[in-house]
Amino acid sequence: MISKSYFSISTVIVLMAMLTSVSFAQDVVTLEPYNVNQQFLVDQIAADTAANDGVIPEGRIYELIGGEVYLNTSILFIEDYETLHVRSSNDEKAIIYQYPTGSGDNPNNPPGNLFISRGGDIILDGLAVTGYYEPGDDLSEEEFDELYTVQGGLLRTNQEGASIIVTNSIFSNVAGQILRTEGSTVKIHFEDVVFANLGALSTSNFGAGKGIDLREASVDSLIMINNTFVNYQDRPIRHYNFGNPEAGTGAIGYGLFDHNTFVNGMGFHGVLSLGTVGDKIEITNNLFVDAFASGEDPTDDTRTAEWANTGEQYDNGNNRMAWIFANPNETTEWVIENNYFAVTAEGQNFLDSYEELSVGEPLSIHIRERLGDSADDAFTQIDDPGLTNVPDLMIGLMTYYIEVAEKTKDTPNDYWNPATEDMDRRPITYYVNDFDASYSTSSAAYTGATDGFPVGDLNWFPAIKEDWVSTSSEIIAGDIPTTISLKQNYPNPFNPATTIQYDLATASNVQIDVFDMLGRKVATLVNNDFQQAGTYRVNFDASNLSSGIYIYMLKAGDISQTKRMTLIK
Repeated sequence: MISKSYFSISTVIVLMAMLTSVSFAQDVVTLEPYNVNQQFLVDQIAADTAANDGVIPEGRIYELIGGEVYLNTSILFIEDYETLHVRSSNDEKAIIYQYPTGSGDNPNNPPGNLFISRGGDIILDGLAVTGYYEPGDDLSEEEFDELYTVQGGLLRTNQEGASIIVTNSIFSNVAGQILRTEGSTVKIHFEDVVFANLGALSTSNFGAGKGIDLREASVDSLIMINNTFVNYQDRPIRHYNFGNPEAGTGAIGYGLFDHNTFVNGMGFHGVLSLGTVGDKIEITNNLFVDAFASGEDPTDDTRTAEWANTGEQYDNGNNRMAWIFANPNETTEWVIENNYFAVTAEGQNFLDSYEELSVGEPLSIHIRERLGDSADDAFTQIDDPGLTNVPDLMIGLMTYYIEVAEKTKDTPNDYWNPATEDMDRRPITYYVNDFDASYSTSSAAYTGATDGFPVGDLNWFPAIKEDWVSTSSEIIAGDIPTTISLKQNYPNPFNPATTIQYDLATASNVQIDVFDMLGRKVATLVNNDFQQAGTYRVNFDASNLSSGIYIYMLKAGDISQTKRMTLIK
């Protein structure tokens, strides 16, 4: 709802005083695709920063031309006083290939990462990044030379203090993980992102192949909304203290996993390995299809080893497997609801081929106990929903693990055959142009999410996602708050949509408005609605607004609170 209402003059003065230390300037530099000037991606960024003592200028946005191809041969480091912001110029993805360096000890290998934060923030939007130069292989001729150069990751933090915000992107083909954090982070937010082809026995082993590897580090908030994980060898999320599992990790202060799709995953060490968790974890409206395809195997010493933080064991002494698990505590609030899972006929046939394998339990015993009576409704098993266009299940890879690797992690060797014993490893162009994880409207999952929306990543139902983005505030299950509180929006900065959460300690008439820097009201998100005590979320779509800083204000009874947010297009 667009409005031309204004703050009172006194409110404007207060807001301007709040914002005197904040500046916003959009400074866009366009980087050329490789076929224009034969310059590599990070080299172009380095050339731009040379005039500023090698520092990324404040407010700088690096824009890649959507639909074009970029090659990269080196790592860009982002210091704690810098922010790296890279985006596509339009609605098409800009494709980035990690490219052989041609120098150093491994002259045929691409760089080990693309961007590494030394405490600085990273903001990415509209990119399609793959960990090796896929066009160099001819799959029809079973030529896999470039696959044998794939490196560990694409994004990494080496020091504490960073925030990583990624939207509308695709990441594919890593031997280790897409993001690895070696230091505590403030915020990790992935939204509208596809994580694909995670893991490669060409250069690593079965214990690798993750989406996000938090190692033992803490993160204040981990937000995962409308993402799809496909072809993962290990865990989409790893947060685990391998050296001392029961001691735990740094905490995930707040975790939200909402409307994600998990499909064709071996799940070597689980699906969501959450480590130590803090105040609240929400796992809602997610779809799992062959998401733990290698199944539960109490006899497997190798796989069960990394569930040692739960304290749960089988009679044979091995650690008990579950898809989702964490270090036990009695304080975290768990909200797990409206999640659906399916095992395809192909997936069930694989499990039936080995008597020790079963589908497995979605939740650890501890998490089920914390959920109480709601545990049985947290996950619903359904028939195969019939995903429209996804890679084949990695039967060859899982069979190789059992029958050739003999249930070991299997370090790289000369007898693994990627033509028959790998995942169905599709190129980045497939994920840009053809991949489609939508499913039948007759599936129970289609109306199974909150407010009757489809379960899983809503990007596969674009028209419905538009309705979801514009849906008015929704209440979140959980304890009644003790105070009225307006939370920081996420993601922030954002483009074009973001989510605002707020707490009501008592029933109140609620108004939430958005204002620009001149005090003009530009949107009303909640219009004097009477709401019971609870925690609420409301979505804000700023597609029709210009880049800049905006103020959002909550009024609940006699109390008003404001926060600022940044829209960057």
